[in-house]
Order: sequence, then C-alpha cells, then structure tokens
Amino acid sequence: MTLGDKVPGFWHHRWVETGKVNVSRDTQVFKEGPAALRVSSTSDFTKGQTYQLLQGSSGQSFVLSGFVKSKGTVNVNVAVQSFSQKLRPIQFQTVQNLHNSQDWTAFSQDITLPPNTHQFGIALFLEGQGQAWLDEVKLAGRDVKNIAGNPSELPPPKKQDPTVPMHGYFPKYPQAWLKLHQKHLKRAHKRKKVNMVFLGDSITQGWQKHKKLWQKHYKGAVNFGIGGDRTQQVLWRIEQGLFDQIQPKLVVLNIGVNNLWGDKYGAARISAGIEKIVEAIQAKSPQTKILIIGILPTGKKPNTPIRRKIQAINTRSETLDNGNTIRFLDIGSEFLQADGQIPRKIMPDYLHLSRKGYQIWADSMQKHVDQMLAE
Repeated sequence: MTLGDKVPGFWHHRWVETGKVNVSRDTQVFKEGPAALRVSSTSDFTKGQTYQLLQGSSGQSFVLSGFVKSKGTVNVNVAVQSFSQKLRPIQFQTVQNLHNSQDWTAFSQDITLPPNTHQFGIALFLEGQGQAWLDEVKLAGRDVKNIAGNPSELPPPKKQDPTVPMHGYFPKYPQAWLKLHQKHLKRAHKRKKVNMVFLGDSITQGWQKHKKLWQKHYKGAVNFGIGGDRTQQVLWRIEQGLFDQIQPKLVVLNIGVNNLWGDKYGAARISAGIEKIVEAIQAKSPQTKILIIGILPTGKKPNTPIRRKIQAINTRSETLDNGNTIRFLDIGSEFLQADGQIPRKIMPDYLHLSRKGYQIWADSMQKHVDQMLAE
C-alpha cells in the first residue's frame, strides 16, 4: 500500500451511510512498510467503507489475500462488492471479519464473481467507532492483475518525505533500481560475514570506478551505494532486508545530498531522515557501529543556499555522535580551496568525485575507520 501521498493509490472511492469516514495513508501503522490504508470513524458512530473499483466479468475467479487490523468498538469487513453495468450492487462477499480491537490478521479466499458482473470493488468496511487498517492486498488468478501493480516498478510520488521509506525509480529504466537493490541483497546473503559496509548514493557507488584504490583501503568491504538515492530510499532498502543477513562491524554512511534539490524540505527534516537511517541500522544490527560522513560540499561557488543548507544539516547530524558507536565526521573542508571553491580536479562536475577526490576521502577518514574497527 505504498503508492499515493495522502491516500494509497486507487483507494479513493468511498461509500458512507452514517457518520463520517476518514480515509488515509498510514505511515506509522502497517504490516509490511512503508504504509497501510486506514479507515477511521470521525463521529460517535460511523458506517461506511473505502474501496478500489476494478473491471470484472461474470464467473471470473481469483484469490484475494492480505492483512487487516482493527481498533475500537467496531465491526470490520474486508469484502468484494460486485456491480452491474450500471453500477448497481449485486453481491457483497465477506472475506474477513474482525470485531473490536484485533491485531494484524491474514486473509486469503477464493472469489468467483456472480452473473451480470461488470465491475467489482475490494472494500474495507467499518461500522462503529474506531479504526481499521488494510495492507499487502493482492489478487492472483488468470486474467487478473495485482490491484495496484508492482509498487516498486511504478513511479513514486513526486513529493517524498525524507523520513518516510520509499523505493527508488529510474525513469528511463523502470526496473533497474529494484534490480540493484536485489543484487545487494544477494551479495549480503552470499557473504553473510561482512566487516564493513559503505551505504549511500552515487558518491558512494562511485568507489566502484576505482577498484585499485578500493582494494588498497577497503578490501573485503561491501559497497551498497545506489545513484540518485535520498534518505527515503536508503530507509526503504534497510526495511526491505539490507541488513537482515549481515551484521557488519562498521557502516560508513554518506547520504543526503540528493535531498537538497527537488524535495523542498528543510534541513531539519533531512537531518531527521539521516537519524532514522541510523536508528534503522541499529534496529537491524545492534552491534554495528556507524560512521556518518557529513554531506560533501557541492556547487562551484561558496556561500550559496545549498552550501548553507549542507552546513545546517551537518550541524544537526553532528549531534548524533555519541563518541562511541556513532561517530560524525565532516571532511568537507578537505575538498575546498582557500576561497571556498571546489577544484574540478577533485570534483569534475562539482558533485561527484574524481580518483583524487576518493583518495582525499579515504585519507581523511582512515584513522577513524581503524579506530572504530579496532574497538
């Protein structure tokens, strides 16, 4: 249930008989992150539903599965509502029923649409006072498509919160980002015992272009960088298993520069995204130490709005340093001339590093890496 901004994609239809119903995308309560569909009563007593409308036909069969959760004094139904060609209700088939407060409950049921069906709706019905959640809803069968497609292969919402996990997407190569993530998962599963991980965006991924330099300093380490990633993409990758198979001793984290353009979020929110990444790594791998590399300077000229935003984010990120398991290192000044400009021999496009730039990075953090690995 990841698509959409305020409401998960395709779940905008609703029917209300009594009271008022609020339909929303819940990023705090979900079965399989980053979000679930939520229906809430906003009055003393509510009777209504939200549903997704699909094309159907008489006798069509499929399996409907997913998870549902409830809270409050409520009667909750997951159901399939069949409609005629003129959208007149034909049959309401209950798939799962919950009473009052119940935790996530799995459902799976064979459905055959009745005669005269032209459309059908997958519905989350709520009666009473409280809330209900629906997540991981799938349709399986001949001539039936997953009701929201594969969210990982569809463009994510244009507006993305830096603290909310969201898959990545390359417009010209829709499946490429997910394939990179899966490649990293396979590498982690194959290696299992990994001492050191680099995690980040294209600047981290760029180490792969300088294999001799990498082997000299980080032989045996694993690079989990993906170009274009923002904090929300790294959060998604962690939630989707990046550290489920490995417990590295050290993670070198460099992320946030791509959040500077297009997101229109302030330094505080981007910093919060970096903090959530640290928390997510620790939740998956409690013994792992984390070295946060401050966002590197970008752009030719000094004292630009972006440079000031970087400084603000780094200042906030520095507060995460506890002197032990989490360290913060700002090496940005190592890439600047005395006048604050960036030499092109270090950053040819004033963003990505040359071989000399990566050598500066390696030299600037070597003692910190050695110390954290030795402790």
